[in-house]
Amino acid sequence: MTAPAKNNLLYTIFEQHLFNFQDPNSDKREFILTIVKDYLSQLRKLGLAVPADMEEFIFEELYYQVNSMLLKKIYGCSTIDEYIAKTPAPVKKANKKKARSNYRAMTDQISKKAA
Repeated sequence: MTAPAKNNLLYTIFEQHLFNFQDPNSDKREFILTIVKDYLSQLRKLGLAVPADMEEFIFEELYYQVNSMLLKKIYGCSTIDEYIAKTPAPVKKANKKKARSNYRAMTDQISKKAA
């Protein structure tokens, strides 16, 4: 299990949401917003606050970063559903398991630091 400190926190959250995507009615914007909100929530648990006067700028920058990650990850597919459908079942299962494990390790580590 890779420690979250060695991974990019935002990317760990991104993978967790991508490989556990369940809502076919969710559009790309909603998907990205969910990731950004989860990321900011995890930062708050670590005691890292976003200054109110910088909140909009940081939110926009995070949105851009997640959008870029999504485009790179699903290159050649026009939607998340298409990407998931094209991923072979064994790879999909391994990716989902790894993302879940990384996310759990990250949240456990954050919880320990917050306590």
